[in-house]
Amino acid sequence: MDYLTNNISNFFIKKNSTLPVLIVPLSQKFMEYYQITPDMLENVAITFSMINSQTGIYTIANVPANLIVETLRPQYPNDLIYSLAYRFKLSQTKKVGNYLGEFKLDFLGSNCGKITIPDDQMINIIISDTITKTTVI
Repeated sequence: MDYLTNNISNFFIKKNSTLPVLIVPLSQKFMEYYQITPDMLENVAITFSMINSQTGIYTIANVPANLIVETLRPQYPNDLIYSLAYRFKLSQTKKVGNYLGEFKLDFLGSNCGKITIPDDQMINIIISDTITKTTVI
C-alpha cells in the first residue's frame, strides 16, 4: 500500500556525485495511517540503507538520514510538510549499478516503534556513468 505523496519508484544519480539529494515526502494520509503526530517526529532516529540489487549486499547500512520540516504557507505556520532526505557521499556513488534503498524511522521515548519507508517496495536507485562530478562544497 503506497502512502507516499509522490511515489518515488526510481531515483537517478550520476557516478561520483552527491547530488541530487534523495527526498521522500511523508503524506498526510501516511501520517494518519500510522498515527504519526508532529511531536513524535521531534523524537525520532532516521536511517537510510541501500542494497546492491544484483548481489543483495548492503552498500549503505543504517546511516543517519534527515527529516526536513517545511511550512508551505507563512500564514499557517502550524501547517507543516515533512520529508525524509539522504545526501549521498562520493564514496557511495563510485560504483555504477542498480540498488534498492529504504528509510527507517525509529521512534524514541514513550512512542516506541519502527517504520520502514517506503512501506510497499524499496526505492530503485540507479547510479549511472558520467564524466563530471556534482557536489557542493
